[in-house]
Amino acid sequence: MSRRPQVLAIDDTPVNLFALGAVMEKDVDLQVATSGAAGIKLALQATPDLILLDVMMPDMDGYETCRRIKADAQLAHVPVIFLTALAHIEAESTGLALGAADYITKPINVDIARLRILNLLEREGLRREVMAQRDELQQLITRLTQSSAKLEAARQRELGIGFDIQRSLLKGDVPEAIEGACFACSSQPSQGIDGDFYDIRCIDADCFDVLVGDVMGKGVQAALIGAAIKMAYHQAVADLLIDHLRLPTPAEILNRVNQMLTPRLITLASFATLALYRFHPSRGTLTFVNAGHTSGLLLRQGRVQAQPISGDNLPIGVLLSEVYTERCLAVASGDSLLVFSDGITEVLNAEGEEFGQERLAAQFEAVLDADDGTGEAKLERIRCAVQQFTDGALAPDDQTALIVALR
Repeated sequence: MSRRPQVLAIDDTPVNLFALGAVMEKDVDLQVATSGAAGIKLALQATPDLILLDVMMPDMDGYETCRRIKADAQLAHVPVIFLTALAHIEAESTGLALGAADYITKPINVDIARLRILNLLEREGLRREVMAQRDELQQLITRLTQSSAKLEAARQRELGIGFDIQRSLLKGDVPEAIEGACFACSSQPSQGIDGDFYDIRCIDADCFDVLVGDVMGKGVQAALIGAAIKMAYHQAVADLLIDHLRLPTPAEILNRVNQMLTPRLITLASFATLALYRFHPSRGTLTFVNAGHTSGLLLRQGRVQAQPISGDNLPIGVLLSEVYTERCLAVASGDSLLVFSDGITEVLNAEGEEFGQERLAAQFEAVLDADDGTGEAKLERIRCAVQQFTDGALAPDDQTALIVALR
């Protein structure tokens, strides 16, 4: 049986929490303290998974309590949600500046509060899992570096863990088809584990998202960052749905992901290119945001040349103040979109010449014009053309491609 999440509520008027406690009694174990000092003492005795913290309390208010929590090494990582009747922006800004993860105003809407609490608990659980995997890898490497004979075994285990991460979190299962479209994908990592990733999410019966990305670097770190970005995408969609009670736009999603991850990516000296494509087949629209990723190639039914579709936004992890914007194109049944990583277009032949986007577009046009075989077979023909161009040389970078065909 998995451990139930432990939530600590610090409020000098606990009656405010009765309704929320009744709704969440099946989800969490709730403990209540009636002052900031008592709450910190309880938290140090048994570290909670999340803290609900009232702002207006005598002796030590919620802001000072939060400062002390975040200054303590044992408690600094615990997410804090402020509870307050203060609805003005300055109060919210003060709480968030102190490190709070969220802000809930009183009177509490128990349904929305429950969703926010569960989302934060899920995010904290994922963070602990990633940290545990990182610590396990670091301990393993530290032990085995003392023995050169075991160093290769450590590397193979790291690759195995990274491969599992890549298979389960970065790539996952690509649906053969959903209403109005079918898909095919191909991925060739340059070092067994890569930072390329993609995700296809069916939003409803007439809407689906295609997310593609490429993390700077290779190996386990790139795979972990790619997995974190995919989780941030899903978290952003969930949070924005709760905040706005409507489906968020691609631009809103990537702006939220950028705010969530850029400070951490800057600390890690890493970044990732992303492109998010949203298809509404019955409306005949494709809305997309490109964050420094390679341009997609859109080939319309009956046309002989593919149209590059690109954007001018920076990658995720470069600039916190970047504002991501979206474009919208008309699409129709029979149109096909090819999205790909720069490992394909930037590969060099023996003469130092790049394969380039023009050659890739020509291959894309040729395989679709042939109109034979599955989508996977068409991607295999493109892959073979790239290998022939490089005379079979090993690719220095990861090569990922995905075809979306509207039916």
